[in-house]
Amino acid sequence: MKKLILVTYTFPPLSTGGTSVVLNMCRYLPRNQWEVIVVTVDKPRGMAVDKTLLREVPSDLKVFRVPHGKTSPGNSTSGGEQSSLRRLANFVAHNYILIPDRVITWKKKVVPVLKKIIADEKPDAIVSFGPHHSLHLIAISAAQQTALPFIPFFGDLWLEDSCVEWPSRLNRFVESLLERKVVSRARGIIATTEDSAGYFLEKYEKICPPSHVAENGYDPDRITRADSPVPDPDHLTAGWTGNFFANHSPEKLLEGLKMFYGRNPQSKLRVKMAGGIDRSSLKEVNTEPLKGRVTHVGHIKWREVPEFQRNCDVLIAYLDQHRGSHYKNSSKTAEYLASGRTVLGIVPEGSMAARIRNPGRGYIVHPDAEQVAVMFENLEYQWKTSGLRVPADTAAIENTFSAENVMRKLAGFLDEMAGP
Repeated sequence: MKKLILVTYTFPPLSTGGTSVVLNMCRYLPRNQWEVIVVTVDKPRGMAVDKTLLREVPSDLKVFRVPHGKTSPGNSTSGGEQSSLRRLANFVAHNYILIPDRVITWKKKVVPVLKKIIADEKPDAIVSFGPHHSLHLIAISAAQQTALPFIPFFGDLWLEDSCVEWPSRLNRFVESLLERKVVSRARGIIATTEDSAGYFLEKYEKICPPSHVAENGYDPDRITRADSPVPDPDHLTAGWTGNFFANHSPEKLLEGLKMFYGRNPQSKLRVKMAGGIDRSSLKEVNTEPLKGRVTHVGHIKWREVPEFQRNCDVLIAYLDQHRGSHYKNSSKTAEYLASGRTVLGIVPEGSMAARIRNPGRGYIVHPDAEQVAVMFENLEYQWKTSGLRVPADTAAIENTFSAENVMRKLAGFLDEMAGP
């Protein structure tokens, strides 16, 4: 049994798309002869927390939780409105001091712990899971005095992440140097799509190490395929699960639904949204003609998400059009495909659209309000007449997206990277 140190900020009770990826690694890599030793933070900050996720952590998993320390000035917020001075301080701190991100302040605390674990456990490799991409720099610091293979796992890209808007050319330049440093020190690179892996090869051709695509997969022990009708046969129920953050919002989805309901006031379409959305969108949901037809149910527990998805006719995958969007694929995509429900991708062409279209047999529409409205008209018509398309090639979906298969393939790559 080989040993792997996994450095991650994304770990229960923190609840994000990356949490599922990390849990899949902890659950399925040991079945493929890789013991996982997790080094994470004791009290995660700044993102949604679901304490029920702690039950999903394997009981025999070694987890080292390291304090982050006091909240930095750029990361603290008051209960009321922030002052102009505080907003300015936050902007300067996040964009010009906490580079590449706020987790870099954790480095002083966690590196000594990592070095001791390396000395005690004698692992065969160290993997850093980002974002946050400062974790890659932390892993390099911990492993630099040994021959321990360093392998960064890019759950999302760094410079080409569509969720990031760069405040200045200087900021982007500095982070480009840091990304180059990470790539040059890596024994191998893990990405979640072929396009993402191709980005590294194209940009860093001469220094790029071998890469591996580890799909954002679903846990087969958690997801049950829906074969029975949804509870409300009188309505076409569409659902969305996830979190909108940074520069992503459901603006085009809501605009499209307003157009749709304006043209089709007697429509049987009902939309349920579960997860985090911005305040502006929350207000929009409670205005006509969306009020009563579109519902935000808030955050639901991780274990309840599959049931929520199975109780929908259509599952909505949404991704705004930004630089780098074509590289991205949400961790929800695999869950949607495995659910057996119809998948609607309101996404730009790229990695995510390709997966929804094949093998998902899903519907794809660009994130444009008019096109979204027309798509819902088409979906409702098909629902009433011929019926909606659902994923049919379950074997292909299982082979590609089941965490059991994804992690078996990843273990093979780690075997190669941990060799001489």
